[in-house]
Formats: sequence, structure tokens, C-alpha cells
Amino acid sequence: MKNEKKFFLVGIDGMSPKIMKRFLSEGSMPNMARLISNGVFSKAVPSLPVFTPTNWATISTGATSGTHGVFLWGSHSAGESLEEDHFDECMTSTVCKAEYLWEAALRQGKKSVLLNYIGYPSGLDGIYHVDWFYGPNRDYFGLATSCVYNIPANGRGKDTKWEKWTDPWSEDGVVTIDIVFKNNYGKRTFRLKREETESGEGVILEYDGGKTRLVEGQWSDWLYFDCLGGRATVRWKILPRETTNNDIAMRIYRSSIYVDSDFCSPEAIGRELCANIGPYINDDVGKLYVAGIIDRDTFLEEARYKIGWIAKCFNFMASNYGISLFFLHWHYVDTLQHSFLGFADRTGGDYRGIEVEKKAVEMLREGYALADELVGKLLPIAGADDAFVVVSDHGNIPNHHRVSLYNLFIEKGWSKIDVSEGVPKVDIPSSKVFVNLSHVYLNVKGRDPDGVIEPEDYLSFREEVRSAILSIRDPDSGLSPFASVFRKEEAEAVGLWGNGIGDIVLVFDRGYVWSGSEVVSLGEKRIVWKTGGANHGPQPPTAETEFSSNFATFVASGPGIKKGYERKHSIFLTDVVPVACRLIGIDTPSQCEGSVPKDIFDGNSVRMSHAGAKAKYAVRTKAIVAPTGFKGDVTDEDQ
Repeated sequence: MKNEKKFFLVGIDGMSPKIMKRFLSEGSMPNMARLISNGVFSKAVPSLPVFTPTNWATISTGATSGTHGVFLWGSHSAGESLEEDHFDECMTSTVCKAEYLWEAALRQGKKSVLLNYIGYPSGLDGIYHVDWFYGPNRDYFGLATSCVYNIPANGRGKDTKWEKWTDPWSEDGVVTIDIVFKNNYGKRTFRLKREETESGEGVILEYDGGKTRLVEGQWSDWLYFDCLGGRATVRWKILPRETTNNDIAMRIYRSSIYVDSDFCSPEAIGRELCANIGPYINDDVGKLYVAGIIDRDTFLEEARYKIGWIAKCFNFMASNYGISLFFLHWHYVDTLQHSFLGFADRTGGDYRGIEVEKKAVEMLREGYALADELVGKLLPIAGADDAFVVVSDHGNIPNHHRVSLYNLFIEKGWSKIDVSEGVPKVDIPSSKVFVNLSHVYLNVKGRDPDGVIEPEDYLSFREEVRSAILSIRDPDSGLSPFASVFRKEEAEAVGLWGNGIGDIVLVFDRGYVWSGSEVVSLGEKRIVWKTGGANHGPQPPTAETEFSSNFATFVASGPGIKKGYERKHSIFLTDVVPVACRLIGIDTPSQCEGSVPKDIFDGNSVRMSHAGAKAKYAVRTKAIVAPTGFKGDVTDEDQ
């Protein structure tokens, strides 16, 4: 329909409201500032545990963790092997037990497009997936992830000039690069060949009978080749020579490789998009930049190409497919914070001083500014009557100590780790206790396939395990590393329920992070020790430092939404779907448990004044005397 209202949900993974407000105040995020001035801003409480798949499921269904079932980095059901957590399915519709917003919208006649989002596959006409959010810095459809090739110098440790390449060039001046595709999809060979020109020596890239010239600091044309029944695309760039050294003569960046027929559903959408708006790439260039493998300019060029592609995609789908709901997941901010927040925040266990702090803050500022650019590209697609929401699944908090429950359980003889195959693995038939992140499972006969605990011993042994966990102390502070240690049945109070959750559910205190069975191969035998980095999953959703917090970010603009309103207390991520449905004018999904925070809409206040009632009814001056003669548990007797 011509006047169909549109709804945009822009998901910025890991965006901390506290960090965002810092950069807003500096003027680094003008598009978000404009959006907030035209709408509302609130921090939001994520669902427990504060995992990425858990909270994108919550954002997309309005359901709590127990209801939608994504309470691990995946899910688990009683009767499955304790190791089974459906990790590779954690973002899929196959593990989610609640109806998604786009499914509810389709029932009411509205189509959706989801770009790098969860909830696939749908198999429903009117729901279009463009790539899948398979996992942080993981891609499902790409033939090959982006990478940098280092061409060695002559091996003699001398400063090799570009115009004097010797080894590794063969006598005919050729270097061969084989790209082996994932999933046994074959390979492609590219040949770098020296070329003499009037301006000096250059490089020709040859492939499949075609060729292109590479120039330092410039992108090649997009190169095409046939694969998997479609057309694959790739581009190259010789990185600046400042990034080389005595051992490396040349460094070449290669983009991720996708086939136009293989990253969308239905498949024809991918061909249309690539033909009309250009080749598709994923976001994995961010991890190369964070790791220091590529230079800033190359990263920003790739990131901005992708941001532009996203905006063009939404425009194309709106114009050609009558889309009403647009969903996007963008992960770079979370990647950045896991690596740099611990250096920017002085509570981090690996904080390294003011100079490193400044560099880390600048990296964060640059990442948040890119997120702002993304919002700025998408805002013009939304009309005056359309709704626009920016939301994150969590924030991030620096770690300062790591906790190994397995070292405790091994010490007590409750768990056994098998290293016979080189990779540490819990020997479940020989173990009474199994740990999956924040869930502690007892290995019970009759419930678990390799159970060893007698059912009649379950409760007493669980108390023994729980007491042992509660006895752990941080040797540096003397404090417990845990904010809460729930028995299974108690966890319902925080939205966790069902037969698949842990027999004991943990919430680590601020700054503490788990460790798995890998401690055995690392030779680490301590239960608690100092560490760095940053995390969100182990810690309370409300964990906070002076610099950051684990709260999620919520910003909304649209018809009826207040303008320039900042909520003083948080909403819950379960509330995102009800707000969206009110803005769109549809019923909520079937399992939605959130509610509309009415104060964010015009005509409503966050507090109700009862001044009139107080004026109408005089305060009683005569004491109310309680009846006498009651025995037992009476708490309101006259004093």
C-alpha cells in the first residue's frame, strides 16, 4: 500500500547507554542526538542470562528467557546429553519457542525484511531474510571470510623495496594464492604477476582467464566468477606500505566472498539485490581491524560500503516488495567492547594506564560514530508517520577476575576432564556435575543419558554443590564472585524456567567471568584469578561502573511518542515488542510477556499525583484499635 506505515528496528549489538550518552554529549553521534530529540531514550533491562542469542530472542518476541527457551548460548531439554546446547542453532527459529514480531505482523497482513538478523529460516511468504546472524563474527553463507595475505620479502632481513621484489616471486615473477572455500565448495586460484610500466613495477591479478591491475591504496574492481549456480564476488586492495616491515614485502586485503544466489531467502532476492545495488559483503572486517591486522582507512572503507549497502537494500525492498517492517542486526560495537572496554574502564583487571585508556576510548568513539552513521543512512528512509527504534541486546562490563568452577569440581571429585584427544572435554559418564556458562547441571540417572546420581540423592547433592559454590572467595577481596546462586525452581523469579535450565543457575557479580574446561590444558589450577577483557553474559543485567553498564539501549521515535523525553528508570527488553506493536497498530505475538511503558507516549506521566484525593479525605486522627483476643501469627495488634 502507498501509505502503509513502516517500522524500523535497528539493532546495535552491545551498545551501552552510558557510553552512548558520553559520546552524545561530545557531539560524536549527531544522528542519534537528532533521533532522541524527536523521540524517547531509556536504558533497558536485558533478560537473564545476558547472552546475545537470549536477548535478541527477547527483543524479537517480547518473551522472557524461560518462555522463548533460548536460555543458553542455544537451548537444552531434559533427556538430551548434557553437552547438547544447540550452539549452532542459537539464533534460529528451531530453538525459539515463541512467536516472533514479524510472524505476528504477517498474520495481520504486513511483510518484513530481516538483514543479518535472527529467527531463520521462516519459510513463510512475506518474510525475507538477507543473510543470517549466525553468531558474533561468524558467517553462514560466505564462501570465504575476509583476510590479509602477507607476501614475504627476500628472506635476508633487508629492507625490500617494492620495485625490487625477489623471493617469493618465481622466476617468471608470479605469486599464486589459492582460496579454499568453506564446506568443501572448492577453491579458486588467483595469480599475482609483476608488470613493468613507465611509472615502475606494478601488480596484475589474474583469475579464471580475467585480470585486473592492483595499485597500492586503491580498490580493485569487483571480480566475478561462477560458483554454486550463481555469481561470486570479491575485491582486493594492496595495503599501504607503512603496514609492511623487513620481513613482509607486500600485504593484500581480500574482501569476504559471497554468491548472489546463496545468502537470501528466497534466493531470487539475492540476485536482485546484487544486480541493483552491488555485491554483498559481511561485517567481519571489523575483527581484523580490532586485531590490528588492517589499517584504519581500509576498515572504514569496507564498513561504510556495507552501511551504504544496508540502506540501499532497505530502500529497494520498500520500493519493490511492499515491506512494512525492517529489522537489522549490526555487531561491530560489541566486538569492539570485548577487546577495548577493559582498557578504557579503570575497573578492568588489565587496565594499563591513561595513555592506553585514551587510545581505547578513541576506538570506542570511532565505533559508536560508525553506528551513528548507520542510523543516519537509515533515517531518511522512514517517513514522518513511520516508527524508528534503535535497540541493543545488552551493554558490556570490564572483567577483573575469572572463576573456574571446574577446578573446584575436579578438586572435589565431582567432574572429570578428558584430554586424550588434545581438546579438553568433560567426561560426562564419569562426572556428577556439568557446567554450561551460567547453568550448572547435575548428571541424574533417569533424566540424563549418562546419569550417575541417584534420583533420591538429587536434592541433598544439589545443596552440597550449591554450598561449595557459595563458599568460593576472591583471594584479592575476600568477596564471593556471585551475585546470585539460584536453585532451579527459584530462577523463575528472574524469568528462567523449564526442564532444560540448570539445576543451579548462576549470576556472577560485576567484573567476574566464567572459565570452562580449557583451564586443564592451560595448566591453570586456581579457582579465582585476575583477568582482563570485558563481558556481559555472566553478570547482572544492571551491573554498572562509572564508565559503562550492562543495561541495553532503547531509543524510539514515531507517531504519539514524546519528543526529547529521557526516562529516568529503565524499561525491560520484553517491552520492545509491545511498543512496536502499538506503533504499528497490530496485536502482539502470542507469547509476548512485555508491556507498553505508557509514559513514553504523549498524554501520559511516569508518576500519578493523588493530591486531589488527599485534599478530599482528611487524615484520621483517631487510632484504629485492633480487636483483642487473637492468638498466633497476628502482626497488626495495637501497640
